[in-house]
Amino acid sequence: MANPNSNNAHASIGLQGMWGFSPSVDLLEESQHSIDGDEINVLLVNACDIRHVLKTISRRRRSSSPNTPPPAVNFYMIDNPVEVTARHLLLLSTIFDWEIPIRQRSILFLEIYGNCLIQDRTSRYIAKQASGLIELVTGGEHQLEDMVCFDHLKFRERDGLESCFKHWGDSSFFDMAALRDQRLRHYYGERYDSRRNVLDWDYQTRIKLVASIIHIKQYREWRNSGIAFEFGDSTYNQPNKTMSSYAIGTLKKGKEKGIKKEIRGFWLDVVVSPYSAFGVECERVNEYAEGLFQILNKGTGTEQHRHHTVEVATYNIMSYLWEIETNKKYEMRKKNDIFSGLGEDASDVIIYSNGKEEEEGDTEAQAESTTDGNADTSSKPPEPPKSNVQPPAAPQTLSEAEKEERIEKRRIRQAASRARNIVEAMDNVKVYPLCGTIDSMYNKSKFTNKFDIVHVSQHGVHNIGDENFASLLAANASVMLESGKHVYALSNKQCTELTKKMVELTEKHPTWKLKNSNKAQIEKL
Repeated sequence: MANPNSNNAHASIGLQGMWGFSPSVDLLEESQHSIDGDEINVLLVNACDIRHVLKTISRRRRSSSPNTPPPAVNFYMIDNPVEVTARHLLLLSTIFDWEIPIRQRSILFLEIYGNCLIQDRTSRYIAKQASGLIELVTGGEHQLEDMVCFDHLKFRERDGLESCFKHWGDSSFFDMAALRDQRLRHYYGERYDSRRNVLDWDYQTRIKLVASIIHIKQYREWRNSGIAFEFGDSTYNQPNKTMSSYAIGTLKKGKEKGIKKEIRGFWLDVVVSPYSAFGVECERVNEYAEGLFQILNKGTGTEQHRHHTVEVATYNIMSYLWEIETNKKYEMRKKNDIFSGLGEDASDVIIYSNGKEEEEGDTEAQAESTTDGNADTSSKPPEPPKSNVQPPAAPQTLSEAEKEERIEKRRIRQAASRARNIVEAMDNVKVYPLCGTIDSMYNKSKFTNKFDIVHVSQHGVHNIGDENFASLLAANASVMLESGKHVYALSNKQCTELTKKMVELTEKHPTWKLKNSNKAQIEKL
């Protein structure tokens, strides 16, 4: 009953995907076994977004040490159509736009990622990024030029990417609201006028049981308007052109009626939502992060989460960025305040907009001057004890110019430190975009027995039934399959049947060993 159009599941999930149906994972950690060699090749089949890449990059240095640097990682991302790959590049470009503070960058990323309608300034930002991405794909200078490699793309596919970027940057009108409403009408059919009841049923019977952190009001707003992530009193009235794409359709009017043709429109999911990728789980590094999932009024029948999925998603993106730029786990410093861990970020214009500087800056400077020195003080004799009676400290009053100077010095120190950490985090990381379907890789010797880790999403899980799929795997490779847990268009019974079907597909490969039927994770012996 979760799907009012049960005869056509694609009516809800959509012909194409631009966000994932499961939480992001650290692919190196989840592979659950060590891989020999200094280089790891990872294949992501129809991942629909960059969530796994982002999380894996941010945590890559956790298991390393000065004597054992992190392994080189090559991400091969195959998606279809070309518009999905273009979005990957835009999201990567946004994430690694170091000039924007972490807080604002996280919000900007989520707005582009999950909102059909965006702010006017975000629309201008996408157009600006699109211009830079044209330079990247045509061999010009770009911040991603050392990370993204187009060696495996045909010139026709590069031209397709360039065409996408030009569409994002031009002034042509794209009626996102009307096109999405057409999708909704196709999905609901006769029940369009009672769609509120339908989505409430979906929420109560599926989402609340699996991801109750998603609030009914937020889910309802996204189902109706396509706006998943709202921040403050912002106005979202511009179309997010990155969600537009082409699909084969039959013309119903005009001289070409009945002819099949590629039609630009909105062909994405209208039931699952972008929340599953970043907004339902997070690393709970301290009690404050644990508090993000606090439930009030337990046992009363009126239970309610203290926080919601947008806060969790923002926390996750900030965590990834923070770890990339500082090589430290992001930790909240105050209860119920996801931004409290940014108190040390001197680039955050919100924290320092009023010339306010925390005392941590001076402490940090003293710590740096102490630890950066080369003198060995361990052999010095201890100083005689001092009297506990101290004269009262004279109040120190700084002028506005002195405050600004201190803040600027702190920014410079942090910028230098972050530059080093960013270089370390991105060192030996490559992303190889691929366009098309996975069967195009089977007969190419350069991909034979190449991949140590493979992640297959629900959009591509049917491919594992092909006997040629195993030809892509290296010895001791790990294959991870996305389950249907967060595919809310499916009923609980259908999810169980889906898991059984995936297990049956793996049985076509006798050398595979099933390790976790809940995650449907398989390891090739």
